[in-house]
Formats: sequence, structure tokens, C-alpha cells
Amino acid sequence: MPRAFLVFPLVLAACGPTYPTSLFESDDEGWTLAGNGDSTRPELMREGGNPAGHLCGQDAKDGDTWYFVAPQKYLGDQSERYGRRLTFDLKQGSIFNQIKGRDVVMQGGGLAITTSFRFTPGLDWTPYSLRLDDASGWVYDEPTGMGAAVTEADFRSLLKSVTTLRIRGEFYDGPSDRACLDNVYFGRD
Repeated sequence: MPRAFLVFPLVLAACGPTYPTSLFESDDEGWTLAGNGDSTRPELMREGGNPAGHLCGQDAKDGDTWYFVAPQKYLGDQSERYGRRLTFDLKQGSIFNQIKGRDVVMQGGGLAITTSFRFTPGLDWTPYSLRLDDASGWVYDEPTGMGAAVTEADFRSLLKSVTTLRIRGEFYDGPSDRACLDNVYFGRD
């Protein structure tokens, strides 16, 4: 006697990253600018990114250091990101009169931490990859003991309730400096 077989269709869901990502292909995805006077919105550029869209900011206030500020999807409980990487691409409009500083700043759980790049962005897209752990050069920022290495317990506590993620955009000591951001991944392997 022949056997009947039931065939069930295989449905595959489109799988994207399971961590916050910003590629800026069609909009600014809620990113803003801080420390730049009244200029709080970055400019969406639809071409010239790495590979297509990207965000740019230009210094609107001399004397302050401005930052790209991450939107809501990067905030809150990000505890699963511990030990993973924050990656992004930056470029700037001038490589003269470079200033060093607090390049990435995160706040949460009553703590503030920061890290500095070994090199500033170039005129072309410069990739950055920062490990999100206590062994990768993150230090306490103001007012929690500036400059001391972050402990694992504090890093994990911060990631449980991230309130701010900022990426520096100002590297040139002078007026009208410009920087651009693309391909932000928060929690890559």
C-alpha cells in the first residue's frame, strides 16, 4: 500500500542583525548632534558614504567639541553587547591641527565611560572597532574618577541601562570643521 507524505513549505524569515544598526541609506535614523550650538540635526548625504548614504555634521560653534548622538534604539538594556564590538566609519574634512579627546562616550547606570582612538579619522572613510569590555581601554569619565580603568562589574551595569552613546565628530581645531559617520553597529561579534 503506498504511503502518503505531507509536504510542509519551508518558510525562511529574513534575518538581519539582532543589534542596533544604522546605515543611513534613506534617513538620519534619529541621530542628532550635541555640543554644536543650535545645530542639532546632522545632514543626510545620499551618496558618497561607505557605500551609499551617510550623515555629516559641521562645526557651528567654535570652542566646543561636537558629537553624533545615537537614537533610542541604542539605549536601554544593552547587556547582551558586553564583550562584543561597537563598529563604525568616520571621515573628516581636514587632517591638520588635530585635537585628541574623548572619542566615544557612554552613560548609564549612574556611570560615564569614554575611550580614545589611537588615530583620528582620515579624509577617506576610516573604520573603527571598539570592544565593549573592561579590558579594551575604556576609562571612567567625569565625574566618576576620570581616567581610571573601568571594572567589568561597572561596564556590565552601564550596559544594562544605557542612557547616552556619543561618537565624536570634531577633530580639527578650527572653525567650520566637518565630519561624517556611517555603518554603525552596536554589538557585532
